[in-house]
Amino acid sequence: MCKSEQLLDVRSGVDRSQLPYASIGKRFGARFLDFLIFAIPIYSFIGYAILMPAFRGQDPPLWANFIGIPFAILMLAYEGLMLQFKDGQTLGKMALKIRVVRPDGSSISPGQAWGRAGMHALLFSCCALIDYIPAFVTPDKTALHDMVATTRVVDTA
Repeated sequence: MCKSEQLLDVRSGVDRSQLPYASIGKRFGARFLDFLIFAIPIYSFIGYAILMPAFRGQDPPLWANFIGIPFAILMLAYEGLMLQFKDGQTLGKMALKIRVVRPDGSSISPGQAWGRAGMHALLFSCCALIDYIPAFVTPDKTALHDMVATTRVVDTA
């Protein structure tokens, strides 16, 4: 935004301190897209590992029971790296034109990126719905993982 537009906003009384927070729908949509990026190949692999032995009358391999562990680690690494190196956006957030920022609207730090990703992974694994309950009632739509990392999710469009 150029200075003349900012000056017009100030003169007209527009509150420039209020961030354009992303809707809950956009946040869930971005999370769902990010999940699909991993779910389709992982579940295809799991299906192959479990179903192929079953077709041959064999038991699935023991490691198939633990495939969720590397899946969770990959999701954590994906989110942390994307938020850190892609200016607070994952592929899902890019698609829906939202990004993670600090409360003042500036870019997040690497610590915030990884802290947010780690907290989200932890909360998602044990209590996914509880993580997002505050986003429905707080004015800045922060989920628990946002509160811990001191971040906000905003529209970029």
